[in-house]
Amino acid sequence: MKYLNIIKHTTLVVSVALLVASCTKVSAPEPMGDQGSLLVKLVGGGTTAAPGTLKNAIDFKPIPVTMVGADLQRAVPSNASLNTVMHVTVKDDTAAVHTANPALKILPAAWYTIGAGTPKTGGSGGTFNITIPAGEFAAPILITIPDATVLDPSTQYGLGFTITSVDGGGKISTINTTVFQVGAKNSYDGIYTVVSGNVQRYSAPGVPTTGDALNGSVGGNPDVVMSTFGAYTVYLNALAWHDQPNNGYVGGIDPVYTTVDPATNLTTSNSTTNLTLGNWAGHTNRYDPATKTFYLAIRWNPATTTREYEVVLKYKGPR
Repeated sequence: MKYLNIIKHTTLVVSVALLVASCTKVSAPEPMGDQGSLLVKLVGGGTTAAPGTLKNAIDFKPIPVTMVGADLQRAVPSNASLNTVMHVTVKDDTAAVHTANPALKILPAAWYTIGAGTPKTGGSGGTFNITIPAGEFAAPILITIPDATVLDPSTQYGLGFTITSVDGGGKISTINTTVFQVGAKNSYDGIYTVVSGNVQRYSAPGVPTTGDALNGSVGGNPDVVMSTFGAYTVYLNALAWHDQPNNGYVGGIDPVYTTVDPATNLTTSNSTTNLTLGNWAGHTNRYDPATKTFYLAIRWNPATTTREYEVVLKYKGPR
């Protein structure tokens, strides 16, 4: 997992070029003056009614990961403003988390630590006390999760941040609330290329449909996204029929859940939408960790309009 780089934002000084009548020399840039407002905002944020959300995914491993939970920034109207020390109070806003996404759980305080530069007072609903030094434009609130295995991979967690006060003549921007969303991803999570495969439909058990444009090869179909649902389970969305651009995606079975047995790398698939879906007996259902490739064969509606789907999915990259 790569750590998130902290980028110091800079503000361009607006200048007016003055031409001197007797020569072509251009005057030096001049600051825009104090006519603007000294605004403080949260980068990537939103309003309290519609918070911005910064999504993060970390590997389900017992190693420390540090991320930017919230990035505080000030836009200065003059050099004098920039060279002023500013103190900002940011609230641990639990209400903002549920406003952004009611499904998010509050990240337990015992599971993370705060960077020393932005100390927090109080527990849930407490405040972060932030100092922006003279000459600096930004101050990030760093969140470190020492051990991602405490997270439930099937759950997304959140922390809310809202600016509540500033000094030094500053004003709070309307972009004052952001939600830090984080979830642990397992080893199988990612985007997969459809290498090869085939789909066959039946009008009745043992009676293949004929002249059916949905039957045939699925190799080269659109990438499949596998998202973490547990330590060893992913869900697959939007498996496609043959000739997907014309015939679209398989309906009535999404999402398909696939679980890997870490001891054998054999896989088991099911669907909560169609309970008849399962492994296709006698066909390969396994994961190859050396090549990060899934070999899946699933079957559903075995007693009526049977569907058989076999596919090879190779890891392409993170989602």
